[in-house]
Amino acid sequence: MNHPSTNRRLFFSQTASAIAAAHLAGGLKASPLVADRLRLASIGVGGMGSADLGSLSSHSKVEVVALCDVDSNNLAAASKRHPNAKGFSDFRKMFAQMADQIDAVSVSTPDHTHAPAAMTAMNYGKHVYCQKPLTHDVYESRQLAIVSEKKKLVTQMGTQIHSASAYRTAVKLIQSGVIGKVKETHSWSNKTWGYEGPDPEPSPVPESLQWDLWLGTAPERAYSQGHFHPGNWRRWYDYGCGTMGDMAIHILDPVFSALKLGTPTKVISNSSAAPKKSFGMQNHTRYTFPASAFTTNDFLLTWSDGGKMADTSYWPLEGADGKKIGLPDQGSIFLGEKGAVLLPHVAMPVLLPAKQFADYKIEPAPDGNHYHLFVDACLGGAPTTAHFGYAGPLTEAVLLGTLANRFPGSELQWNASPISIPNHEVANALLKRNYRKGFEVDNLS
Repeated sequence: MNHPSTNRRLFFSQTASAIAAAHLAGGLKASPLVADRLRLASIGVGGMGSADLGSLSSHSKVEVVALCDVDSNNLAAASKRHPNAKGFSDFRKMFAQMADQIDAVSVSTPDHTHAPAAMTAMNYGKHVYCQKPLTHDVYESRQLAIVSEKKKLVTQMGTQIHSASAYRTAVKLIQSGVIGKVKETHSWSNKTWGYEGPDPEPSPVPESLQWDLWLGTAPERAYSQGHFHPGNWRRWYDYGCGTMGDMAIHILDPVFSALKLGTPTKVISNSSAAPKKSFGMQNHTRYTFPASAFTTNDFLLTWSDGGKMADTSYWPLEGADGKKIGLPDQGSIFLGEKGAVLLPHVAMPVLLPAKQFADYKIEPAPDGNHYHLFVDACLGGAPTTAHFGYAGPLTEAVLLGTLANRFPGSELQWNASPISIPNHEVANALLKRNYRKGFEVDNLS
């Protein structure tokens, strides 16, 4: 058996030669579309990746040409559905061998590999559909937004609900001014992506899994059955982004879209103390934003999860019968000057108090296929609306919240340019992490 470090040295030697040749030939440019079709490569084809691949490939003009997954079982299942696609376990080798045969890439890996895979694709000039949250670290979000704009690539973050009628309707309703300017919003989820138990015990790596590639840019760590691959990586700082990364990126999406929020000025967490290696089970985080066209000055946004809810006593939760209505397990409320909008996740918005808006008819916005909108944009159609120029700042804000939750009670001052937290040295150091040797990526490392 070859030693992993020897294999990596051989691979990077081959890859460096391929990249050098491409630069000598005129640079790494996006390959032209062939015969009005989109040649797609999919990185991460198990779980959500399988769903993403199925939805993207359902477009009549998509041809799946490459599949990549570190788990051979996932790769085998995807290959049965797409027998003409070439299979890989390492996306770097996929690009080195097939860059000129790929137009667009979908990335559906654990969070810590989103940015490395997406940026590698963009470095080769490929359009990218990347699952949410866009990245694992704040710096990565900023860089993806910058590079995608610089290269004029079509991009889309995988917040599928962004294009659904319910969220589009909420955005339209808020911007109509029916509740006036919004003074504050509260968003929440009952999920608990954290871990409070003992350190995971090492266990044998499954034969189907290439653990070193799964770790990728993250620090070396022993495999532990049931803790990381395939389903619980969200709980750990090194790989996931906790409940906020899983759900706030969805639930705050219509808040940012409707209110056209800019960059927060500060964020503070009143969460319970978090473990050293994993996210806490309950979080309560408050952001302050400057006014936008749709908000008042010093607008406040509060996120709660795991059952740690804000004070709801002053919310106008009266239903049509005048009685207090219950709240959904996940959702948002927009508290405006003239009323409120309750937006369950995922359902149509409701105007409150109900009696006040009894005669107001909410006009539903049209539904959209988030995946097909990306494909259409790659083929010259209308631009995407969850592109990295939008998804990057949204993800930055969410990740600042996950960061604040690691330092309860410390108000983090946010400097957006250059990115920094000037009043908290330890938090500031976590905005960008060092990639593991051998897994560096241009424009990120």
